[in-house]
Amino acid sequence: MKFWREWSTPWRALMLLSLCVNVVLFTYVSVQWLRPGGFRAGAGVPLRMIERVAERLPAEDAEILWSIYRGKEAELAPLQAEYRLALMKAMKTAAQTNLDKAELDAAVKDARDKRVKIGDIVVTTFVEMLERISAKGRRQLVGGYFR
Repeated sequence: MKFWREWSTPWRALMLLSLCVNVVLFTYVSVQWLRPGGFRAGAGVPLRMIERVAERLPAEDAEILWSIYRGKEAELAPLQAEYRLALMKAMKTAAQTNLDKAELDAAVKDARDKRVKIGDIVVTTFVEMLERISAKGRRQLVGGYFR
């Protein structure tokens, strides 16, 4: 125990505090990394993309984006469900003991095709939004890229 006696009390307190902060930080990062992100059926990348873009727009323009997206949600939901099923099929095919390359290729292409359909609707949403939002909103969205 000579080690502890050689250190003054403030050093011990500082080490203990440092250890506690590291444990808290490690716990926080672990929880954030392992958390599924509040995934709910029908939600996915398009919703997160809309959220991120809406955050960068003035309130009036963000509402235009949300109204366009809400109008397309009914069209997106079944496509996302089909994509998830196709993705699961591709993963199950990849997990087989005896991998059938042709079956895997077909499953991956099917999932990709379904994902492209979702992407087309998202692109249409953004193009429609850009046609309707203010010039200020468009400039704010692209930031300093063209200044």
